[in-house]
Amino acid sequence: MRVYIYKIINNSNYIYKFVLITLFNIILSLYLIKLETKKGKKIGIVGVRHEVNIGNNLIKYAISIKLKELGYIPYIIGTHWNNFNITFINENTNLIIIHDNFSEIKEDDYDALIVNSDQTWRKFDEFFFDYGFLKFAEHWNIKKFVYGASLGFDDWKLSLEDDLMAKNLLQNFSGISVREQGSIPLIKEHFGVIPECVLDPTLLIDKKYYLNIIKNYHGKKVYEQKYIFIYAVLYSKEIIDAMNNASEILNYDKYYFKLSNKSTIQDFIYYLDKSSAVITNSFHGTIFAIMFNKPFITIYDKFNAKERYSSVGNLFNVHERLFENGREINYNLLLKPLKINTKLLNQHKLKSINFLKENLEKII
Repeated sequence: MRVYIYKIINNSNYIYKFVLITLFNIILSLYLIKLETKKGKKIGIVGVRHEVNIGNNLIKYAISIKLKELGYIPYIIGTHWNNFNITFINENTNLIIIHDNFSEIKEDDYDALIVNSDQTWRKFDEFFFDYGFLKFAEHWNIKKFVYGASLGFDDWKLSLEDDLMAKNLLQNFSGISVREQGSIPLIKEHFGVIPECVLDPTLLIDKKYYLNIIKNYHGKKVYEQKYIFIYAVLYSKEIIDAMNNASEILNYDKYYFKLSNKSTIQDFIYYLDKSSAVITNSFHGTIFAIMFNKPFITIYDKFNAKERYSSVGNLFNVHERLFENGREINYNLLLKPLKINTKLLNQHKLKSINFLKENLEKII
C-alpha cells in the first residue's frame, strides 16, 4: 500500500509531492497512535461466581480469547463459590477472585468493565447488583457495558425494587445486549431499555481454540465402538431413560459426563469430540454439540428456561431436535447429520463482534 502511494507521489509535481507525503505520514501516525493507545488496555469482565459448571468456564475462556484477539488484556472477575475446582479458568485466563466483596476492585485497575454473558441477570446471591449491573463501579468514570446477559427464566423474577435499582445503574452503560431474543420485551418493560441480541460468547471464537484444549490430552477410557456423549446438569429420570433407550435402539455405547468438583473441561471436550451423537439437557451441551457437528437431541424441563432453547432453535434451525419433557423422542435424529446455516451464523457472529468492538473503541 505504501509503495503504491509513493508511485502516485512520484508522478506529481514537487508541491503535490510534499502535500501528499505530509498527509500520508499524518494518517499513518494517527493510525499507529490509535493502535498503541488500544494496546495494553485492561478490560475487567465481571460475571457470576467461578465454579465447576462447564458453561460458566467456557464462556469466560471464550470471551477472554476474543478480547485478546481484539488487542486488549482481559481479566475475568468473580467470586469463588463453595471453593469449587476452577483449575481450567485459572490456567487459561487472567483470573481475579473476589474474596469478600467487590470493593476489592479499584477504579484505576481497569480501563473498561463488561458484564459478561450467561445468567448474569439472575439473582443468585447477595452480589447480584455487582456482577449484573456493576453497582460497585456506579460512580466510576470508565466505560461499562453488558454483553449477552440472560435472565435465566422465561418469566420475570425480580421485584419492583430490583427493577428500579437496575434501571438506575444501567443509565451509565454505553451498550446493553442480551443472549435471548425473547427476553427483549421483558427487559424493555422492566428496565426501560431496548437491548441488542448477541451470540453466547462460546460462539465468538473458532472451534480450533476448543480443540487446542485437548491437543495433548488423552481420555481415561477408550471406546472401541460408537458411543453417545451424555451431558446433563441434573440427571433426571427423563434424561436417564433417553440415554438408555437411545443406547439400546442404536446399539451405541454411552459415556455420561458427571458434573462434579472432579470434572474437567478436557474430559468434556475430548469425549464430546470423539462421540457419534449427543444427548443433553444443558444449554451449553446443545451449543457444543452443534459446534462439533454432532447429531443430538436436547431434553428440557420447567427448570430450564424454554426461551434459551427456542433461541438456539431459531439460530440454527434445529427445533426438531429440542424436546420438552413428556414429548415422544425421535431417536433416529441421532443418526441424522446436522445441517447448519453457516451463512446466517456468521452474520450473527459479525454483528456480535461488532457490538464488542464498538463499545470497546469508546474507551480510546
